[in-house]
Amino acid sequence: MTRPAIRGLLAALVLSVVPAGVVQAQGTFQMLDPSYGGETARRGFYGGFAVSGEAAYRDADLIGFAGTGALADLSLSARLDYALLPQVDLALVADLSGAAQNGRMGISWVVVKPYWHNEGTDYAVRLAVDPVSEGGLGFRQTDIAFLSTTMFSPSVTTDLSLGIRRLRTGYTQVSGDAIVEPTLEDPLVASQVVLGEGDLVQSQLVGQSVRGSWGYNVLFDPAGSRLTFGVLAEAGSYTVIETREPTVAGGGTEEQRATEESSDRVRSGVGWLRAGLEFSRPVYQLAPFVSVPVVTWADVQGESVRHGPRLEKFRLGLRVTLR
Repeated sequence: MTRPAIRGLLAALVLSVVPAGVVQAQGTFQMLDPSYGGETARRGFYGGFAVSGEAAYRDADLIGFAGTGALADLSLSARLDYALLPQVDLALVADLSGAAQNGRMGISWVVVKPYWHNEGTDYAVRLAVDPVSEGGLGFRQTDIAFLSTTMFSPSVTTDLSLGIRRLRTGYTQVSGDAIVEPTLEDPLVASQVVLGEGDLVQSQLVGQSVRGSWGYNVLFDPAGSRLTFGVLAEAGSYTVIETREPTVAGGGTEEQRATEESSDRVRSGVGWLRAGLEFSRPVYQLAPFVSVPVVTWADVQGESVRHGPRLEKFRLGLRVTLR
């Protein structure tokens, strides 16, 4: 696997976001992560359901990847929360970035979140899965986290979340002069119809990460509006597996279509400072936020990449909720 390709995947990993779909044209992972940023152990709506949308800008070149096919800087998402039981929520998260780019939209996460209260502290366990199944391998992504919210005073609370995420996903692309024509049955997956000469490249990302966030909230009105300040961190270990199959017009011989496989180990970590404002009213909530990376570290094939605070790599976003 080439060094630019590894760095492209690495830049995606340490963005602290998660794949929501597959893109053949650029061969990059589209990212969406609805968890850990401003998440609490309390229900955020009062009726039976809530609908929210989020737009965020972030620098896609967090590590320093200068190749082609970089991630889009703007992400759009929508979320539907439903009170399944008095103390259990069900949520569906959709990536709208893909719909804006190619007309395709799908559910990125299905989230189940039970709550309980004990001795002045709220607790929750959040289980999120990517609904795309990988057969006997299970879901493409699984994230489970423990959350707590503690009230220090009538106007100050603190939020804590700790979680583990398992990831197994990939994409298909072509190199050289080969052209892949998608089948009608599944246009998102490369078909067996290959024209011209080149390589059919299948890349797979397998690994796990540990994630967490901790922050303080300062409430400033009876409706629950608050200022938020916190830190977010993640550390992951991934294996990038690449299978390259030469393609020859007309099918070729068995020797001509011999496959070649390679793998690389990627370890990375990133820490963020995050600040935001949640302006709450009974029927809506506006929540702008900003975060800045303070520590970035990665290791690819023994090559270390380290960065300190970088204000130019900020993230900026706005979430609007109707409840």
